[in-house]
Amino acid sequence: MIKRLLIALLVTSTLGISGCGYVANNKESAVGKTMIDLNNMQDWCVGRYTFKLPKDAKMIDEIINYDSFKIDSKTKATRLDFDEAIKEIEKEYNTKEDFIKDQTAIETSKNIITKIIWGHSTFAQGRTPVHVYAFVYDQSTRVFFKITGTYSKKFEKESVNGIKYLVKNLKARDNNTTPTEKGICFKNGFIKDDGREYEFTRQKIGFNFAKAPSVVIIAETEVIYKTEDNLIARTEKNLKRSPNYPKNMSTSKNLKKGNKIANPSTPISGVELVTEIGLEGGTGILATWEHSGTVKSATDPLLSITVDTARTNSYVKTSSVPNQNGLQVYEAILNSIRKF
Repeated sequence: MIKRLLIALLVTSTLGISGCGYVANNKESAVGKTMIDLNNMQDWCVGRYTFKLPKDAKMIDEIINYDSFKIDSKTKATRLDFDEAIKEIEKEYNTKEDFIKDQTAIETSKNIITKIIWGHSTFAQGRTPVHVYAFVYDQSTRVFFKITGTYSKKFEKESVNGIKYLVKNLKARDNNTTPTEKGICFKNGFIKDDGREYEFTRQKIGFNFAKAPSVVIIAETEVIYKTEDNLIARTEKNLKRSPNYPKNMSTSKNLKKGNKIANPSTPISGVELVTEIGLEGGTGILATWEHSGTVKSATDPLLSITVDTARTNSYVKTSSVPNQNGLQVYEAILNSIRKF
């Protein structure tokens, strides 16, 4: 299960607060604060979901694992990037200890160049995993993907089939476009996948704002393999285990907690937890909504959206935006979520 950011944020949110208790009647001041513009929105997608974000939101980074393979991408790449990445792996596995177990030829199809290498150790004797490296370069968009993973002897057939499928169905994508076919959407790319088979998939992507440095938005999705506690139950358990539990309770207040339908026009069920966090310079908002998904269903993965205006993991002293504006950002995102 994803180690969802909310738990860590709530547990650690008061570590950077010095002498600041929550004041129930404290009226928030908008003096010196900015407003995130919700009249200019951009489309974004993660996994099998699409939603809208303020145009001022800039991507921090993304982590994606598809069928246990990690995917990294580089824009404005050249053929040299592709060739050099392959040479690096060939050199790494050209020693007395390590060798190339198998590899494909460099193949070209519709301006996309690909290659797969399987690396192993001379002394492995089946005890250590085989390392998988795949390289995909889209010459027309100049996006280069490097894919890495491992497998044990037990799962050799599944891994070999999985990496070949991924390489064949991976293509570059402009981040502001939404795919029209079924599959997995991620930074700079898209994997065509009809979802008929369960593939463990996990993604996490973050956004921030240059003019509102205390604000961060996190979107996470995962094809779950077992039932776990929902957002609220999970958070409460973790908070109670924390030695800072009394302090957390005195410096925060839950504003919303319970079931919530995202985007009534194309309803997606979920639960939400919206908390007001005490800061040295007033308060901030930590709002998370989560759709639990269906166990081992590739077409109904978990989705979590967090809007944090207090940057609770970075010891922010004052929120950059009024709490009401933070809540408006949160609601605007939820009302735009849909599957594609």
